Amino acid sequence: MLLITNSAPTHASLGTLNGIAQTLSAAGRSVGPFISGGLFTLSTHVQPRGEALAWGLFAGVALAGWLLSFAIHGEGLESTDDGYEEETETDEHEEDRSGA
Repeated sequence: MLLITNSAPTHASLGTLNGIAQTLSAAGRSVGPFISGGLFTLSTHVQPRGEALAWGLFAGVALAGWLLSFAIHGEGLESTDDGYEEETETDEHEEDRSGA
């Protein structure tokens, strides 16, 4: 959702993009349990070690999503903050007052 919000070309299209993202997310949450339940039921009929079918498929989907996440790049999507804060003027004045 954050990537969609940050990638909106204009503020006018942000509502439309959010609506589409929420709809797709809700569709995935409503269909997901049906598909996973069906897959687990199917895996009980596979012998031997049918549970590897469901777990292997879920692991493959998770791995594919993780690998595809490395391809997400864009202007303004990545922080340029290196985690360090530079010394500000107020820090210098506090040192002068303390006698250092």
